[in-house]
Amino acid sequence: MHIFNNLPIAVVQLGPETRIVLSNKMAQSLLEWKKVPKKLPRFTRFLNTDDAERFLDFYETMTTACSLFTTTLVLSAKVKKRVTIQATLTDGGDRFLVLNPQNGWNNGCNSSCEHAAILEAQYQHNPGGILMVGSDMKMLSFNEEFVKIWGIPKDIQNSRNEEASLQCVLDKVSDPQGFIDKITSLYANRREVSTDEVYLKDGRILYRHTYPIHNDDLYLGRVWYFLDITPLKKAQLQIEKQQIFQKAIIENVQDGIIACNSAGKINLMNRASRLFYGFTTVNPLGMDIDELKQFKGDGVTPTTIQQSPLRKALNGQTIENLQIVVRNDQGIAHTLRVNGQTMVHDKVDKLGAVISLHDITDLTKAKEQLKFMAYHDALTGLPNRRLFHDLLLQNLKQAARNNQKVGVLFLDMDNFKSVNDTHGHLAGDKLLTEVGKTLESCLRESDILCRWGGDEFVIGILENHEDEEILKVAQKICQTVLQRIKKKNSAFNVSVTIGISICPDHGEDPDLLIRNADVAMYHAKRMGKNRCEIFSKEPMKTAN
Repeated sequence: MHIFNNLPIAVVQLGPETRIVLSNKMAQSLLEWKKVPKKLPRFTRFLNTDDAERFLDFYETMTTACSLFTTTLVLSAKVKKRVTIQATLTDGGDRFLVLNPQNGWNNGCNSSCEHAAILEAQYQHNPGGILMVGSDMKMLSFNEEFVKIWGIPKDIQNSRNEEASLQCVLDKVSDPQGFIDKITSLYANRREVSTDEVYLKDGRILYRHTYPIHNDDLYLGRVWYFLDITPLKKAQLQIEKQQIFQKAIIENVQDGIIACNSAGKINLMNRASRLFYGFTTVNPLGMDIDELKQFKGDGVTPTTIQQSPLRKALNGQTIENLQIVVRNDQGIAHTLRVNGQTMVHDKVDKLGAVISLHDITDLTKAKEQLKFMAYHDALTGLPNRRLFHDLLLQNLKQAARNNQKVGVLFLDMDNFKSVNDTHGHLAGDKLLTEVGKTLESCLRESDILCRWGGDEFVIGILENHEDEEILKVAQKICQTVLQRIKKKNSAFNVSVTIGISICPDHGEDPDLLIRNADVAMYHAKRMGKNRCEIFSKEPMKTAN
């Protein structure tokens, strides 16, 4: 007892209910006892509630092997001492604690002891459940979180019953046989490190990591680490669902969306974009953006690399309502309105670029149709007065530069009213359409033709030769139209009368030339119809 009392370290012996049945001088000094209390105090009295519960479990599971416990002794409201406890159970069943103060006290606890204390604290306060198993597959140690995760009862903990502990675990996993197979496989492969997930019947998901412990080539055992990652997996699943939803939106939106990384490689192209560009069999992801083929708004002129909207966006330009044309693998053209910009992170780090493609093909066609309707006759599809006037003006300017002549032919159908009166307006409309097609077949590409109105047509002819050449064209038209009408419907007694004016002899202004050709046409009708007459001042006087 003299040796015990004078030990240079603080030592206490615990009896039932953790009562301090024996203490040496260093322990009494540490506990700030002036004399030993008559009523033996419980050791847990000096611990806070959480540590007291933890110490009770530690107390029940003491073995002959030295184990560590770190806690704070609460001696009074103002006096608290942090200690590391080295505990051991004697063969006779006595429990001895060596109390090593951590705050400047070093009584018997060297650096190795302090290091062990730190490791013990980390072990006990780790957010994951830790189980250490020996080479004989017997449990050596486990922390509180392991017990909490698997819900192992205290009686099984205290008995260290491996079979009961394992059964407690197997009762909770969704795939008990798979769990057993994994353990068997790992203990058969003593060098293997494994990481996976374990699914429990109550819906929890555990991260499982295990690794072997070796001393050189000697296998000592294995450490198992379990961490409840259920909240993390739920959050991950929610993110995945959001990503799937967002991907579905991008994939199914009617507008095309294309994105590239900072290196100019395509990393997103939704379904609409793939259809626009014709990527039905080829995966465009990873393709260089400069490989995309597109045309300017005219649908004919290819865009250069620097004119490519995605390249411009990657270079820092903001794309607003740029119009391009692309063709798919079947040659079908799509007119697209493009908007886009650079993608940056924190206003500095360039991530890439993105553009949106809005299909305006139908709108463009509608605009073109409206434009066509504004300048063309609805029945025959021929240019109307407005367009003819503009085209004739261009021809007159060209003729003036090249010293050419321009003939203006004013055509009127003879006896057309009788067709409407006898056969109806539908027959009359059909006849007008056929006459329009016949006139087109008689003319060159450089000639211009319009339906002036009613049963009247006007033709502009650019000619290098004499007036007689223009007259010959007019006469040929009269003959051809008459032959076609008789061939199509012999019941129609319809022919064509043509008046001709020639620039510069009869004027250099479109309106004057058309008016003079009209005068010549009326003169020809008075002369007998189905004929051609060139304008002269005589018929003009007669008309007046």
